Amino acid sequence: MSKELRLEPILISDALEIKDIMIKIVDDESVRWFKNGDKPYVPGYNSIEMQKYHTWDNKYYKIIYENNIVGVVLIYTTGKEHGRIDRFYILPEYQNLGMGSEVLKLVENLFQDISIWTLDTIQQSQRNHHFYEKNGYKLVGQDSEERYYCKKNNNINDKIEKKVESKDFSNSNLRNCDISDVDLYSCNMSNSKFSNMELCKNTYANSNLNNSRFTNDNMSNSVFGDSNMSKVEICHVSLTDAYIHDVNLDVDKENCNITIKRCDLNHSRIIDSNLQNLNIENCNIDGMYINGIDVEEMVEVYKKYKMK
Repeated sequence: MSKELRLEPILISDALEIKDIMIKIVDDESVRWFKNGDKPYVPGYNSIEMQKYHTWDNKYYKIIYENNIVGVVLIYTTGKEHGRIDRFYILPEYQNLGMGSEVLKLVENLFQDISIWTLDTIQQSQRNHHFYEKNGYKLVGQDSEERYYCKKNNNINDKIEKKVESKDFSNSNLRNCDISDVDLYSCNMSNSKFSNMELCKNTYANSNLNNSRFTNDNMSNSVFGDSNMSKVEICHVSLTDAYIHDVNLDVDKENCNITIKRCDLNHSRIIDSNLQNLNIENCNIDGMYINGIDVEEMVEVYKKYKMK
């Protein structure tokens, strides 16, 4: 099968076809593993724009078998040694053919410097659990919804210079230290304090950042991805050219909202977003448009109508 099976980066022009494939896969997973109309949590699976976004670093791959796109695999890498399989889906009619194991081998061959692979999969699918465990992944944690797996290649890991592992630095004071280009993996940094720091171009992935406070920090060109940032406070921050997208407020819970106060949002754009129950108070709306309609003019028309 390996001669017929290959991976190619997904192109923007593939977005529509990939979206249709993902809809078919998620519908099948929903019927197979879920009840009461529930679906697996796959953010943006039915969005063309989300499929385009995942192509940004050429690590979103189409799985091609006999010249047909039969699935996708999305890879995310951070630091010097960590790779994450973020999405791995094969169309139902191509499953149970040994294809999945071949794809994992192709991925590892593409990223030969990665020594730690992680992924998660739903609790409902015992088939997935068996598949990943058969391919060398070890269960490292679980909750009511997900099982978390890790696979380590110690031969690669041993080649890394300046490796520090399983050391206790808690309650330490680090002053005037050069920690640039450091790869932090599976470290407990809760309740740590960062002050007078240069934090630009950092990448934060699969991190729990809730109840964090960022003030007067240079974090330009940083990326926060797949992170829990509930109750985070961001203040006195320059967000020039910031790109905030696919944010989920978890609307099933009470008191879940974003408060934006005393912010300069001049020339900003809000596109393809859910603005239900959005409340704008005491704001300068000069030049503000909604779908091409001048908001100031709209308000004036409303006031004249109400006065009649």
